[in-house]
Amino acid sequence: MSIQRYKRRIVKGVAVVIFYSLALSRVHAAGLVPCGGSGEPDCDFNQLMVLIDKIIKFMLFDLSIPLAAVLFAYAGYLLMTSGDNSGKRTRAKGLFMSVGIGLVIALAAWLIIETILSTLGYDGSWIGF
Repeated sequence: MSIQRYKRRIVKGVAVVIFYSLALSRVHAAGLVPCGGSGEPDCDFNQLMVLIDKIIKFMLFDLSIPLAAVLFAYAGYLLMTSGDNSGKRTRAKGLFMSVGIGLVIALAAWLIIETILSTLGYDGSWIGF
């Protein structure tokens, strides 16, 4: 393999290590399970809904948005280094589109559900409003 490939692998590896170390520190500090511990309420249906809400918000805001930022940066890197290679440029543009569309779909789905629940008058005791 060429030196440039090794450099790319090193950059990718460092990015993955940094991303997962940040994500794991957030998981550890988040306290996903809201019940059953000392000084916490007993586990019931509402606590299950709080857990599901925390997992959804963690996956949507704490994982997908930083991952999208990293993928946008990688696609930008591919686009900037593509030169005359049209295949690389096409791959970068496709990555931009895929990440953008996926992020918009995920955020739109969350926003639609939150809007419907608030319109129906839900008080948000376990949704986090």
